[in-house]
Amino acid sequence: METEPSPLRYRLALVAAGVLWSLGGLFIKALTAHAAWQSSALGITFYRSLAAALCLLPLLRGRKLPRAADSAVAIGVYLFLLALYVSATQGTTAANAIFLQYTAPLYVLALGPKLFGESFRREDAVALSVAMVGIGVLFAGNFHGGAQGPLVMGAASGAMFGFFLLWLRRMRDADPIAVTVLNNSGVAALACVALALTRPAELLLLPRALSGHGELWPVIGLLLLMGGVQIAAPYVLFSYGLQRVASVEASLLALVEPLLNPLWVVLFIGERPTLPTVAGGLLLLLALGARYTLFRPKSTG
Repeated sequence: METEPSPLRYRLALVAAGVLWSLGGLFIKALTAHAAWQSSALGITFYRSLAAALCLLPLLRGRKLPRAADSAVAIGVYLFLLALYVSATQGTTAANAIFLQYTAPLYVLALGPKLFGESFRREDAVALSVAMVGIGVLFAGNFHGGAQGPLVMGAASGAMFGFFLLWLRRMRDADPIAVTVLNNSGVAALACVALALTRPAELLLLPRALSGHGELWPVIGLLLLMGGVQIAAPYVLFSYGLQRVASVEASLLALVEPLLNPLWVVLFIGERPTLPTVAGGLLLLLALGARYTLFRPKSTG
């Protein structure tokens, strides 16, 4: 007789997904600093999405696909949120970029009542207020010099991520792995066209490595790891964990990503976030954590 996996196994899968996602800042910083290949945000987005799609493609067979129109919108939004996040990480600290991207749940919280008829409670207003104070502290303490543009792009990536999460609700009947494969495949295709028009040299990474530029193989390795380990694997783990863990608890466990993302960069790159970043980021995460625990609606699954 087969025994059902322990609930702990599903929770560990969700935590593992968050840990793997948290490696994004480290990969982006390492690729940006690599002397052999100057990777643009669009180039990194292309290669990592291509690698993720290729890794997940064997899992696509037999899964329920979303409607073509819904998928097309999701791909467009996904491309912008990824490129904006990578640009923000390249131009400011990894902590600023990931904290700003994690404003996404605030858009879901604020717009959900209007779009889906959900109730907006006093507790939601408190969580939103605390989170906005945190973002204000982060911006006020870092919005100067060359960081201004990247901070705006980080905020924009959070907005796009929020709209992406809202749009995914239209696609809830489709298999999440199928949605992930199509999103990354579509992003890779669109980014390839954009690179061909604007930065065609970045499409020659593999041909140049094969033609004798051996110093490019570490770059290719990083991009493959980023697509496979930091994108494809955690989506599989997260989908697995959601089979037995409520979505609210899953969202709480996923907060390990913004906690660990700056830590990896500090440990391996030496980039330290500013005090306003730490203070603002902690306020944001405190607000989100409270929303998923103390302020959790009784009926939320």
